[in-house]
Amino acid sequence: MFLHGFSLDHRMWDGQIRYFSSKYRTIALDARGHGKSDAPETGYAREDRIGDVLNLLSVLGLPKVHLVGLSMGGGDSLAMAIEHQDKLRSLTLADTVAAGFKPKVKPRDPSHLINEKGIEEMKKLFMESSLSRFGEETSEVKSSLASMMSKFSGKPWTDPMKGKYPKRNDLKMAAVVRIPTFLIVGRKDISWLPLSIQLNETILDSRLVVLPGVGHMSNMEAPEKFNENLAKFLLEVDNTG
Repeated sequence: MFLHGFSLDHRMWDGQIRYFSSKYRTIALDARGHGKSDAPETGYAREDRIGDVLNLLSVLGLPKVHLVGLSMGGGDSLAMAIEHQDKLRSLTLADTVAAGFKPKVKPRDPSHLINEKGIEEMKKLFMESSLSRFGEETSEVKSSLASMMSKFSGKPWTDPMKGKYPKRNDLKMAAVVRIPTFLIVGRKDISWLPLSIQLNETILDSRLVVLPGVGHMSNMEAPEKFNENLAKFLLEVDNTG
């Protein structure tokens, strides 16, 4: 099961779905407010997204899954592992965020302008900021991300509960995770690389792979290396029963 990043949707995992679907039942969902999922006015806490994942597992009758999340999806996956390890066969955190971790190099976040600019203008500013680091060599990735971001509802920005949801330090609580955990991150992802290193030191049964020359969207920027490393990890987990 694949969980996507903020403002994106299930399509960011197309390269992984193609690669892994021959051996695994692969599921990539759209978080609420993203892609083709409903976009309510409120209910965008991490706990709400985890509840949606749990409901989907129940509807599909899946007792356990290998859970893979990137960025926001990684933060949700870590929270899921902290609270519901019994539902997970393994945990993969790609270029992950985590509640309680504050990067020294903060990604630009213009969301404070939402009331002044409105959703569509806000989306434009957010896309310009987020996509500015992609050059000619990653033009296809940039185009795919732009397509997904253009469909983002923007509702998490206008949620009247934004900033008021209960907060929890998942970084401190990560030590309770006792399932096989794989951390993969781009070396150029300077905001979140330190977090992956710290989580690797904190989670007992974890391993870390750093992809050289790769930024925040490691699964899209280096799909072959990402898939090979993830496949190796999943095979080891499956072979150990």
